[in-house]
Amino acid sequence: MTNFTITTDAPWVNGLQVLETMTPAFRNNLGPAEGVEGLMSKYNIRQLYQDPVTTRRIDHVRADPGYVDLTCAYHDSVEECLVIGGSVTLDGEGLMETGDYFWRPPGFVHCAWSENGFEAILMMEGISPTDGSGPVSRVVHPHEIAGSNPVNTIEEDALGPRGWVRHQPSGLLPWAPVPEDAWPHGGSLQARTLSLNVNTGAASRLVRATTSLELPASVSNRERFIIVLEGVIDISDQTSVPAIGLLHVPAGQELNAMQITAGTKVMLKTGPIL
Repeated sequence: MTNFTITTDAPWVNGLQVLETMTPAFRNNLGPAEGVEGLMSKYNIRQLYQDPVTTRRIDHVRADPGYVDLTCAYHDSVEECLVIGGSVTLDGEGLMETGDYFWRPPGFVHCAWSENGFEAILMMEGISPTDGSGPVSRVVHPHEIAGSNPVNTIEEDALGPRGWVRHQPSGLLPWAPVPEDAWPHGGSLQARTLSLNVNTGAASRLVRATTSLELPASVSNRERFIIVLEGVIDISDQTSVPAIGLLHVPAGQELNAMQITAGTKVMLKTGPIL
């Protein structure tokens, strides 16, 4: 049975319109009310995925030059990000440039600013017990404690099953075969592992095709999110997924046969085995 969804035509929406899509626990804690309009006017998104039950969301975001968070804060949810253009400084994690990645466990205080603007794939994990992630929220805390975790002061416990991938330049990671249980491919795809749950094998990876490929239909017992970063994927029913488009394949569901052009790169998020 085939039951996957594709998002390719999500429009750019200014942050002032994005507010209504945010959970109240996030939207109501952006900072002083008089500054919210100026903040969000410099923030734009293409919403690629949102789950109203778990509060998980995956967004293609773009912040204009001069973007500055009004306050520092922590989230009850894991936050994950791959920078795909420009640069952004995260107090608590440092300067993030194109290709840099982070996976932040809940509770760590941070804030962001960008002198020249940035573009990224920004993900809030939402409720995921196996990844130690709670609902999407924003809890304001003083700038002075950025980089610390006031929720769980025992750092070893606060790190969760993936650790705190604080600032990972993805270009420094080795390429290795994509695990077949993540995306059956017969050894034709390579990946850089960005973060890995040591208990469940759930992971976020950068995946590349070094030659043009025809992959047969595949089924995985892991939920799959495939976000095209470069190149194009052609699904067997003639649907094309360009950059930046998303495929969501629930665990146990078939993903149709596809053609992948040489040089295509994607971000692959896989969940625990169900």
